Amino acid sequence: MIAVNEDRVSRINLFSKHASLISRGLEALVLLSLLTSAFPFALAQPIWWLRLSDSAVGLAPVILVAVILVRLSSMFYASDPSYVPMHGRHALRTARRWASVYALLIPLQLIGFTWLWFDSDSQVNARILQGETNRISLQQALAASASDRELQALLASTNLGPLPTFSSPSLADHKQQLTQALAANGAAFNTNLRSECSAMLANSIPGTLRVLLGSLIVGAILFTITRQL
Repeated sequence: MIAVNEDRVSRINLFSKHASLISRGLEALVLLSLLTSAFPFALAQPIWWLRLSDSAVGLAPVILVAVILVRLSSMFYASDPSYVPMHGRHALRTARRWASVYALLIPLQLIGFTWLWFDSDSQVNARILQGETNRISLQQALAASASDRELQALLASTNLGPLPTFSSPSLADHKQQLTQALAANGAAFNTNLRSECSAMLANSIPGTLRVLLGSLIVGAILFTITRQL
């Protein structure tokens, strides 16, 4: 009877050791996955932070399994009192560490989305300003052209395509039509650019909300586990 009990205790302790090792392996796998998703590093880009947060939430089930395993390991080691304090502290540290990580993701996600909003607007304004500068330079070059051949050469050098069909043989009318066409194209480009930026930000809202909600749920679960340790 004593031998049977000793064999049972040995099996329980072996299970606990394996559970602890698997938990550490899952944590290492999560860290490796996060490192892989973070490459190439772009700390100055808000989208990089948002993508990293999304990856962390996607890996949340693995983290929860790792914490549960290390908790089970500490519970079953009760059959060997000499291991209880050490494994209990390890379970508490693991749960607290990841609970803090997911709690930190909430403000980081809000900061990242706000950063993305302002950064996108800044980039759009910069591209519009550059486009307006190029258009003004081109208009000045058009005004200085002395023939249709020069107009053709100028438009060809700027990759704007062939000259449109003109209704008048007058060079002045050609220049006026081209100037109007450039202004219309510039306005359309600006409108499309702002529309694309707005669509990109709108498309990023569901993902941001998913990460916020996921971080909140996982963080709450992990903090609840720490209160039970």
